[in-house]
Amino acid sequence: MSPPYLVTAISAILLSTSLLAEEPKELQDARLKYEQASPYPTEAAEAARSHYVTRLVRMRETFARLETDDWQAIDAEIKRHPAPPDSDAKALSRLLVGEWQSPRHDYLYRADGTWAMLPAEEGSPNGHWRIGGNQYFNKPATDQALEEQFTIILLTATDFVFADKENVFYEKRIRK
Repeated sequence: MSPPYLVTAISAILLSTSLLAEEPKELQDARLKYEQASPYPTEAAEAARSHYVTRLVRMRETFARLETDDWQAIDAEIKRHPAPPDSDAKALSRLLVGEWQSPRHDYLYRADGTWAMLPAEEGSPNGHWRIGGNQYFNKPATDQALEEQFTIILLTATDFVFADKENVFYEKRIRK
């Protein structure tokens, strides 16, 4: 009979091997490169995280276009790398202002903390938004008691990626 710790170790190795086998090679390579990057100093660590997540976003776009299920592994990896909890809410808020495109709809985020689904016409969905640290809050105008909270993964001049407990949401800035 094998010692319990040996059985546990072998089980963990087999589980991690089977999980890695389900991930696309591109994701495994990107993760390895990111994990090998030096996390010091702090600014460099955040730049490396941002670069890594941006790379994952582009990879996810590719897999979504190819209509494979590999995007699910990428979503899981993206959720593991949220923006720092002490992110500069004012700087992130300035970045969010403008027009963004999600896979389903286009949105306008205004500097006054309101948003509207585009085209912004009478009766179009709209509401209020705010950012606190790495948290994005969204309150639809139709239900002021409902305030949804999401964790910001990435917010740059081109990408807005945020997640709830189950899903990752992607928006790209609309360039005019």
